[in-house]
Amino acid sequence: MDEQEVDLRDYINVLLKRKKLIIGITLAAIIIAGILSYFVLPKVYEATTTFLVANPNIGTSTPASSFEQAVNPITFITNPSIATYSELIKRPSFLETIISENGFSKELTPVTLSQSINITNPKDSNLIIVKVQLSDPEKAYKIAKAISEKFPKYAQDLNKIDISSLVSFIEGEIQGAEKDLETKEKAYKDSLSSFVSDILTRAKQELQEKESSYLSEASKLATDELNLALTNLLKVTNEYQAFLASTDNITILTKKIDVKLSELSQYQDTLSKLQISIETTHAKLADLTGQISKESQFITLKQSVADSPFLIQLINNPDNPNFKELANLQMESTQLNPLYQQLSSQISTLQATLTEITKQASETQKISEQNLKEIYALQKELADKQVTLEKLQRNLDLSKDDYSNAFTHYGDFGTMLSLNTGGLLNRVATFKTRQEQLIALHRQLDEAQANYNISFSIYKDNSTLDNIDIGGLISLDPTLRDEQLKYISLKRNLTLAQDKYGLLKKGYNEAKILGTMNIENLKLALEPLMPDKPVKPNKKLNVAIAGVAALFFSILLAFFLEYWYGKQDSNNKEVKA
Repeated sequence: MDEQEVDLRDYINVLLKRKKLIIGITLAAIIIAGILSYFVLPKVYEATTTFLVANPNIGTSTPASSFEQAVNPITFITNPSIATYSELIKRPSFLETIISENGFSKELTPVTLSQSINITNPKDSNLIIVKVQLSDPEKAYKIAKAISEKFPKYAQDLNKIDISSLVSFIEGEIQGAEKDLETKEKAYKDSLSSFVSDILTRAKQELQEKESSYLSEASKLATDELNLALTNLLKVTNEYQAFLASTDNITILTKKIDVKLSELSQYQDTLSKLQISIETTHAKLADLTGQISKESQFITLKQSVADSPFLIQLINNPDNPNFKELANLQMESTQLNPLYQQLSSQISTLQATLTEITKQASETQKISEQNLKEIYALQKELADKQVTLEKLQRNLDLSKDDYSNAFTHYGDFGTMLSLNTGGLLNRVATFKTRQEQLIALHRQLDEAQANYNISFSIYKDNSTLDNIDIGGLISLDPTLRDEQLKYISLKRNLTLAQDKYGLLKKGYNEAKILGTMNIENLKLALEPLMPDKPVKPNKKLNVAIAGVAALFFSILLAFFLEYWYGKQDSNNKEVKA
């Protein structure tokens, strides 16, 4: 940002430093331009006249041929273009007339006057604006006035041609066109008759051949399909009925499974009861085991001598004085605990009972599992039978559908023309191949029918032969194609001859009418006025342009001088250093 500010200040300083040079050059240029514009350059005056062109020819400016003028005389004779009128105004013969009639032969020539005339045509308009620029306003006005008065009559005289010679030329062309038309019409009719008859005969013959081939193949295919479908239906029906009549059919297997399921339910009930008994016995056994764990197998009893009648008797016997000392003696004895024995007996009984129940449960479980295996085997066998039955049923339904489709195909050959028609045609490879061949034959039959329809339409309406892409036998046979092209060429030549004859007749009538007409396509739209102010030079514009140009030049010169002197100062400093 600072560098930019410094550079801007430098530029301003240069302009201020060289301001005298800039102002001096600018003022000098303005003064010189003013002197030239006001005192040196000649004054130019402009007189303007305007013409209106009615129905100008906007087409190509290429010169028309004799035939084009003959078939359209009004366009080429009465409607010149605006450019043509512009060229006619500057034509030397016309300008010479203007100069001589106005007495300017000494001052002007057709060439110099042509250079002083400017002709314009405003965009999208029928106007011709003629501007005459001369140093003498009176001469400019007189010449513009003379052009406005003389040119419409001059243009009208040029547009008048020798109608009688044009009519004679057209009459000769009409005679030649009549002879040419007769010759081409005869050649066209001779070619058309044999060509149309040959197309129809060949198309009819081809249609009969294709139809015979298609019907023969369709009849054979439909008959073979119906026979095979009927054979398959009888075979599958017998297999289905034999399966239903077998001894181990689905009904019997279902009853066996029901019996086995009933037995399995009984075994399961018994097993459940035994499991309850086992759990109850286990609970009782656990309770008794808990009780016996709290009891001792043996118990210890304490007795004194006094508690035994026998020892009391001995102590009291006077004959045994030593026994008296035993009166205070204490005795201990060990014996089996009766409660422990009772609990132990109950535990033994429960264990025996538990063993018996467990054995019964195990046997019942084995019987139940064996029964379940038998049920599974019967169910698998039943499932296999059901699959077999479903397969037989599907085969039976499929055979019925095949027979129905085959019967439909036999009654209507058209139903065999779809590749998705179903039935044996889709599953049997040989039938499918023959069906594809049949579809191809039917396609050929359709093409033959289309060819016959086209040929018949040609027979009824010969104009359809004009279509090069009409199709049918013509597009398939090169010989017929060549015949069609020959026919089209002959008809085109006939049409051209007819059109030429019609155009010449029309041009002849127009030329006859044109000879009686007095056509004015050019009219004066605006008369010229005497110019009172010069159009050139534009003094203020010249001074302004000179001032602006001098200002830019002086500014560039100031920067160049600043650069030049600055570079010399820099070189001098380097030399001194």
